[in-house]
Amino acid sequence: MPGKNCRRLISTVCVFSLALIINNFLCFGQGAQNINNKAISVEPPELAGEIFDVPVPLGNYYFAKKVVMTYSASWRGTPQNEEELEDLTWQELLFSFEAYRREIKAEEEEIDTEIDKTLKASKVDFRWRVDKEKFGEGAKNTVGVPVEIFRNHIGHLVQLEKLRKEIINSFEPEVTDEAAHQKFRDEYNTLSVELVQFDELEQAQAFYGEAIKPVSEEGLDKLIWQDLIFSYEAFKRKIEVTEEDTDKAIMMLLREHKQYFKWKEDEEKFKSWVEENIAIGIEDLKKRMTQLAKIDTLIQKIHKGEKVKVDEDAYQKLLEEEGSIDQAYGKFIETDSFPVQDVFHFGSLKDAREFYKKIGRQAGPWEDKKRKDPELFKRPGFVALDFLINMWGFKKEDAYKMLDEKIGAFYPPASIYKGYGVFKILEIRPAQDAEFEKRKEYYFQRVKDIKKYEAYRAWVENFKKEADIKIFVK
Repeated sequence: MPGKNCRRLISTVCVFSLALIINNFLCFGQGAQNINNKAISVEPPELAGEIFDVPVPLGNYYFAKKVVMTYSASWRGTPQNEEELEDLTWQELLFSFEAYRREIKAEEEEIDTEIDKTLKASKVDFRWRVDKEKFGEGAKNTVGVPVEIFRNHIGHLVQLEKLRKEIINSFEPEVTDEAAHQKFRDEYNTLSVELVQFDELEQAQAFYGEAIKPVSEEGLDKLIWQDLIFSYEAFKRKIEVTEEDTDKAIMMLLREHKQYFKWKEDEEKFKSWVEENIAIGIEDLKKRMTQLAKIDTLIQKIHKGEKVKVDEDAYQKLLEEEGSIDQAYGKFIETDSFPVQDVFHFGSLKDAREFYKKIGRQAGPWEDKKRKDPELFKRPGFVALDFLINMWGFKKEDAYKMLDEKIGAFYPPASIYKGYGVFKILEIRPAQDAEFEKRKEYYFQRVKDIKKYEAYRAWVENFKKEADIKIFVK
């Protein structure tokens, strides 16, 4: 890697240039140079900054910036803001410096192959090697540069990818049986949870305290009664939902029953499943799910303050007069003007209970909160612990403890990618150690590759510090 030896090799009056633009460093003397015995004046270019005390021309800076803005790359990602764009531009320049120092070049055939991949991904409908005119137009229209510059861009990317691979492959980390086995367990232990996200730990703890309280036998009856009230109120308030809302409600129903087929495309399978599990026809189910969607829409609008709260005093009076929800439920529709077809109502409370159990509409703080504020609830899917740990920010110890919970149990607040989560365990599939012996070699290589990449990232950070980058451009 460049250090004092590199600085001695390259004069400090040399100006660093990208090898793909100019195949050697541009060196500038003090005022004049002699070429073929003729004295000519050479003006140094404007500078963007310095890398290892070597000046970087402004043109090179803008070239690198254009590449970072236009193309994604495995060694740097995609900038999300101006600060990241600037940082990645200088990283690109530094990598180009190192690629030149190591004499890493992009061959013409390699550039052509990469252009093939790029155009294939863009789904172009012409053969660029033959139709040069179309190729030129495409470069201008998509990247905004002539073909020659586009090739320089691609060549630059090829060069830096070769550098990245060379550095990564230079590391030879040791891998133990224990590390390979742990990686196997991380990827084979599979878990599905539903979580609700909170910004503050205190909020998560308070909700968890409510969620773990047992739901009484009367809880479902109270939910059925509340749904009846809100369905009637939704009718009176002219709450409407779209076909898409109904479809989403059906999709959620199927997901709760671990059914993931495309129900709109496979109507026969859907019909068979509905008749077998819900014991009604498809059209009746769609009607019921539309009514439920209206109920939940009204609940959410009230929760957000978009609608006035439901005054439940009149309904409470009916409950008191009848003495029980069972009796009141039967009396609720005994008026000539009651819109039976538009309200979520059943012939008896018993019928309602059976339907609720079949579709999995449950009472309790967890489900109540989800009906009010569904955006807070997330489902990462039935995925490996490795995914939950690395993509969702689960702590490893929490993920493994969740494997020991029962289906339907609530797991206490724990940190996630943002804030804190409270978790409901949905599915668990433990890893079988016998499988590890079959895939032992694969996991040794897997851990080795991960360690190589970790070493590469550490090298990048250290290299950037050593480069002592000085930025002049604002």
